[in-house]
Amino acid sequence: MKTLETICSRKSVRSYTGEGIAPDELQQILTAANASPVGRGQYEDMHLTIVTNPELLKKIDQAGAAMFGEPDMHPLYGAPLFILVSTKRPVKMMENVAYSNAAISAHNMALEATELGIGTCHIWGAAAAIAASPDILKELNLPEDFVPCCGIILGKTDYKYE
Repeated sequence: MKTLETICSRKSVRSYTGEGIAPDELQQILTAANASPVGRGQYEDMHLTIVTNPELLKKIDQAGAAMFGEPDMHPLYGAPLFILVSTKRPVKMMENVAYSNAAISAHNMALEATELGIGTCHIWGAAAAIAASPDILKELNLPEDFVPCCGIILGKTDYKYE
């Protein structure tokens, strides 16, 4: 795919087969994240957490559903992989930089997933639910002073990018 074709093909995929992605595909997606621009070049202020544990994915899914007040909701849509993007706790006057860094990192990963034909969707609500859940935060073991900002889900899908 050419760049503009990939950008125009990207869609939020909310239907997954349950099958994970290959390690080399994950590596390409992580390479795209690491190629993201980061304000003032402070890459040490970014952290990616790869979640594949079904029990932890279920806890995140349930926390997101509870936050939205919809117990039957599944904000991770059954995807087998979630990448949480966290940043160092932002300084109030530069808060937008931290969240912009996280968003562009997630978007780069989504574009690479699109290029690879892997289903992906930006996730905001579940990240907020994680931030409000001390138990899940502890289980994720984020570095000190880091906060969840957003993430993406990934997995095989029957959806075809056009």
